[in-house]
Amino acid sequence: MGKLIAVCGSAGSGKTTFSVKFAETLYHRSHGKHSVIALFCDIVTPSIPVIFPNRKEEDLFSVGSVLSKTDFYADDVVSHMMMTKDRMNLGYLGYLSGENKNSFPEYKDVRAKNFLDVLCGISDYVIVDCMTMPGGNVLTTSALEKADQTIRLMTPDLAYMSYYMSQGKMLAAEGYMRESDIKVMNIPHAELVSLASGTHPADFLLPYSTALTEQYLEGRLSDPLKDKKYLKIMNAIAERAVH
Repeated sequence: MGKLIAVCGSAGSGKTTFSVKFAETLYHRSHGKHSVIALFCDIVTPSIPVIFPNRKEEDLFSVGSVLSKTDFYADDVVSHMMMTKDRMNLGYLGYLSGENKNSFPEYKDVRAKNFLDVLCGISDYVIVDCMTMPGGNVLTTSALEKADQTIRLMTPDLAYMSYYMSQGKMLAAEGYMRESDIKVMNIPHAELVSLASGTHPADFLLPYSTALTEQYLEGRLSDPLKDKKYLKIMNAIAERAVH
C-alpha cells in the first residue's frame, strides 16, 4: 500500500500550490520510478481549473464522478485522472469549474475511506490537499483520519493566528491536529517575506518563490519548478514525510 500524506492549514496558506509541488518533488526524488497521486478535496473552489486552466473541457475529469459510482475500482480512478505527457506516473484528481456540493450525491466516510484505499493501492504516494474546515468535507476528514503523515501549513500573519486561536483547540480535540504533524511555515506571498524573518514554531521555513508565483499566475502550475532554494526545502520536507 502507498503512503497517504495529508496537507492542511488555514485558508490562504497555500495548500493547493504546496500539494502540487510536493507531489512533483516526490515524483522527481525517485526519477519517475515512484507513482504519485495528488487529490484535491476542495469543492468550494475547485482546484483542477487552477492547475490546468488551459485544458480543453473534453480533456478534464472530475473526481466527483468516480465517488458517485456504486462501486469504483482502480480503472475508474485512472480514467478520471489528469496527467501530463512527460510525467506519466504523476496524476491529479479533483473537482471541476462549476461543480459544488450539490453537483453529486452525498456519500459517507466508508466510501471516502474505500476511495483512499484504492488510491493507495495503485500508487506509492497519495497527497491529499484538505479543505480548511474538515467537518464540512467527508473526503478531508477521512484523509486526516487515515493519513500516515500530516503536513500542516502555517503563515506568518495575523490571519493564521486568528485561525489557530479560533479553531486550534477544536481541531486538536477532534484528532485533526497532532504533535506529530510536520509544521511548515509557508510564504505564499511576497508581502509576507519580512514577517517570516524572526523565529517561528515550525519544522521548516518554505521561502517565497517568484518563479512559483509566475507559474500560478500564468496557469503553468503543473510545470516543473526550477527554484533551487525552494526545492531544497521541499526535498527536506519530503525526506521527513516519507521516513
